[in-house]
Amino acid sequence: MPAFLTLVCILLGRQTTCDAQTASGPGLGTSIASSGAPDLVTGRVINAVTDQPVRRALVRLNSRAVLTDSEGKFRFEQNAEINGNILVSKPGFYASPEYGDAGNLYLQSSQLAIPLELRLYPEALLTGVVLAPDGTPLSGISVSAMRSIYDDSARRWMPVGQGQTDSHGSFRIPVPAGQYRLQTRYVLRDRTTGEAVLPFAVPSVGSGDASQSIRIHSGEEENFELRPTVSPTHTVGISHSESDRGFMRISARASNGGTLQVNSTAGNGDETKIQLPQGTYTLTARLMANADAAEMAETTITVPDHDISGVVLRFSPVPSIPLELVADGSSNTDSTAPGLSQFGLVLNSEQADSDGGYAGVGLSSKTNQTFFFLAPPGNYRLVGRNTGAWYIKSASYGEYDLLTQNLVVAPGASGIPIRITVSSETGSLQGTVKLNGNPAAAWVYLIPNGPSAQANYSTRSNSNGSYNFAHLPPGSYQAIAFERQHAVDYRTPGSLSPFDNHASSVTINVGDKPTLNLDAVPAAEVTP
Repeated sequence: MPAFLTLVCILLGRQTTCDAQTASGPGLGTSIASSGAPDLVTGRVINAVTDQPVRRALVRLNSRAVLTDSEGKFRFEQNAEINGNILVSKPGFYASPEYGDAGNLYLQSSQLAIPLELRLYPEALLTGVVLAPDGTPLSGISVSAMRSIYDDSARRWMPVGQGQTDSHGSFRIPVPAGQYRLQTRYVLRDRTTGEAVLPFAVPSVGSGDASQSIRIHSGEEENFELRPTVSPTHTVGISHSESDRGFMRISARASNGGTLQVNSTAGNGDETKIQLPQGTYTLTARLMANADAAEMAETTITVPDHDISGVVLRFSPVPSIPLELVADGSSNTDSTAPGLSQFGLVLNSEQADSDGGYAGVGLSSKTNQTFFFLAPPGNYRLVGRNTGAWYIKSASYGEYDLLTQNLVVAPGASGIPIRITVSSETGSLQGTVKLNGNPAAAWVYLIPNGPSAQANYSTRSNSNGSYNFAHLPPGSYQAIAFERQHAVDYRTPGSLSPFDNHASSVTINVGDKPTLNLDAVPAAEVTP
C-alpha cells in the first residue's frame, strides 16, 4: 500500500483494517477535485475497548457534522475542504484517554481521501456510598474525583468529576481512565447542633505519590464505601498578635491528613473564633499584609468535647528569597538574556496538596523589578523552562545545587539569593517518526539524563513524520515518540519500562544537530 494511503491508518492505530480497505485503490472510489479536496470523506467510529462500532456518534469535519449509523459509519458528501479538523464525540465516551487532549485530528486532503477509523474511549465509573460511622446513609454530601496528572513540571491532583449523594448516600461519578482519589470535604450539616462531617479520602491523603491512588481503565466501574467521621463542632477561641492586619485565612489539617477550610468570626478584642469537631488538628494561618509580604503561624491543638479558648497564634514573616540572574560568559549570542520572569520559575512543594490545584510557589516582583519567592517553610524542587535560545544552565542557593537538590526553606530564611545562570550555548535535534514502518504525526519527548530545570522537552512531528528541536541544552537524553499525547513524569524510575523497545538515547553537543529517527508507540499499546 502506498505510504500516503497508510498515513491516516497509522495515525489511528488501525493498520490491518486499512490495508484491507485500501487494497483496491485510494478512497475506494473517492476522487480528488481540482481544488485538491476529496469530494467524499468517509469512515467509521469504534469503541476503543471492544472494537465494536459506535452508533449515533457525532463526527465533525470543520464546520460540518453528521451522526454515525448503526454500523458506526459516517460520510461527508460534496466536501470542499482541502484540510480537515476531525473531532468525534458521544455522551458516555471520551475522544482521548489523556487529560487535556481534546482528541482533534488535523488531516490533509490525501488523508481525508482514505476511509477513516476513529476511536472513542468509554467512560469509567467511580460509584459508592457515603455512610456515617454507625452505617446511616449521608445524603447531600459532595464527593470529588481528584485525578493525578503531570504537566511537564509537577504532579498535582485535579478535580475532574463530582457527584452528590442521594437519599441513600449513593453517588456516581463518570470519569476518563486514569489515577484517582475520592474525597469529601468538611460539611457543617446542622447549625443548631453544630454537627459536621469531617473530610475523608480514599486512598488516604499521603505523600501525593500517584501509586497511592485508584487506577481505573476505560469501561470499568469501581465501587467504594466512604465512612467519614460525624461529630458535633465546638468553638475554638484563638488569640493572635497585633500584626494581624490584612486578610487572614485559617486551615486545619486533621490527623488523617484531611484539610478543613474553616470560617472565622470576630470575637472580643484580639480573639478570633472558629468551629471544629472534636479531634487533634494542626492550625495554619496565613496573613497577607501586602503583595510583598506575608506572615504565617502554625500550632497544634486538641479539641475536646466542649468549647475552648486561649489558643495562641504567633505570626512570623514568610521567608522572602531573592533571585539574581547571571548570563554565562561563554554564551554565543549577541542578544541580551531574557528577564527572570520569562523562564517560568516555580518552587514545587513536596507536600501533597490534598485539595487539588497547584502546590507551588511562583515568582513575585517588587516595584523596582527585583524578583523573589515568598515561600513558607518546607521542601521544594525548583523547575523552569527554556525561553528562545536561552536555558537554565545552573541554579544555586549558597552551597546547594538546586538542579540536583531540593531547596529546604527554614523559618526565618531570607537574604541569601538563588542565583540563576542562563546560557545560549545549545544544540539541536532532528529526525523522522515512523508508526508501523511508515512516516506519521506523533508526539516526541526528550528526557534529560542529567541535571535540568525542565523535566522534558516535547514537540509534534508533522504529517510526513519530520520533527525538529531547536536550542536544546547540551547533554544526553532519552527520546521516545507516542502516537497520541502521553503526559507522565518521565523522571520517575520505570516510567519508560513498558516501552523500552521504542526508546533511544542521544547526545546533544553545542552547535551540533544530529539526526535521530524513532518508531512511535502505537495508541493500542498504551492502556487507557
